Amino acid sequence: MSARRIVIVGGGVAGYGAAMAARETDPDAQLWLLCAEDALPYDRTTLSKQVLTEGISPQERLLAPAEAFRTARVDVRTGARVAALESAARTVVTEDGTRYAYDALVLATGARPRTLSAVDPQAPVHYLRWAPDALELRRRLLGARRLAVVGAGLIGLEVAAAARALEREVDVLEAAPQVLARCCDGASAAAIERLHRARGARIHPGCRIERIEAHAGGARIVTATHGALEADLVLVAIGIAPDTALAEAAGLAVQDGILVDARGRTSADGIYAAGDVARLPLGVAPEPVRLENWRHAQDHGRAVGAAAAGAERTYDSVPIYWSDQYDHRLQGAGLLPRAPARTLVRDYGDGTHATFLLDADARLLAAIALDRGQDIMGARRLIAARAPLDPAALADPAQPLMRLAKQAASS
Repeated sequence: MSARRIVIVGGGVAGYGAAMAARETDPDAQLWLLCAEDALPYDRTTLSKQVLTEGISPQERLLAPAEAFRTARVDVRTGARVAALESAARTVVTEDGTRYAYDALVLATGARPRTLSAVDPQAPVHYLRWAPDALELRRRLLGARRLAVVGAGLIGLEVAAAARALEREVDVLEAAPQVLARCCDGASAAAIERLHRARGARIHPGCRIERIEAHAGGARIVTATHGALEADLVLVAIGIAPDTALAEAAGLAVQDGILVDARGRTSADGIYAAGDVARLPLGVAPEPVRLENWRHAQDHGRAVGAAAAGAERTYDSVPIYWSDQYDHRLQGAGLLPRAPARTLVRDYGDGTHATFLLDADARLLAAIALDRGQDIMGARRLIAARAPLDPAALADPAQPLMRLAKQAASS
């Protein structure tokens, strides 16, 4: 019997995790990792932080050195952009014409930045997703006085913090009434906004942009709500869209992401999807979800890679994220409910806190914390336990959440 052939498309953390887990699962498999960038997989979480503030090269933060891939017998091809997926023939074709036959294929193609319309192509407008984006943004920041950030999500605010660390003026323009509207409760969002304002960033919530023009070597942002603002350069950080082009062309089921089951299997035999590009079922969600964070991409990539190599591996993890801004860390676990939920705030009285969102049966749905990582670890276990909780204990700073989690698991 010939060795299983596994092809992984995508050089991010999901693709890397899939490759390494596939090797651990099947020591004899032939493994190819096709990276569209001309680089080995690197830690993209540094792009909005240390690359900007310290000038480090992303190549200094590889997920694994070249030797590790050689030792694991993973054939990494950099600059290998896939042009076509031939699902009937079980073959992928790169732009240079190279064909890779597979028994199992993992699509870890990630996502691309959402773009703004009505932008003058001559205006200095930037997006941030890959290493060249970060390096160019740093180059421009060093010669700039004022940065405008469109979008007050995690990436936008991390870049705003980096720019303030470089002593640049910063304006953050957000369409929603609060910052971090997609991932934070009101109390946590307000705390983060106060943090940025205290560090000198100007925050403009409820800001509706009409157009961005080139102006005097920089940009003028014309809004319907806040007049016009000028900046030397603009970063647009309004979210990402899953890169499903290959999947769609091959006829796979797609719905704001490639639809997969708990093992990462798509609608096509032998094809899997992992990370930002996949929409998957989770026990904590009433319907399939697509998640956009580093930890999920890592863990889902590993689970799917193992499944592609023949393991009976399913994935059902409580989502978790973090974001470093200035010298503070924001963390979250679970999924923010769409319907109104009971909210409890555990205030430690020192500027740190944890917020808990509960359903009608007092079961924990989500938690967000500022500088309280242990609370998030405990909250993740409480969410997984799906057990009714004592709201008073949750709100009490003297009650360790890990102890509450152990009690919930044993009840």
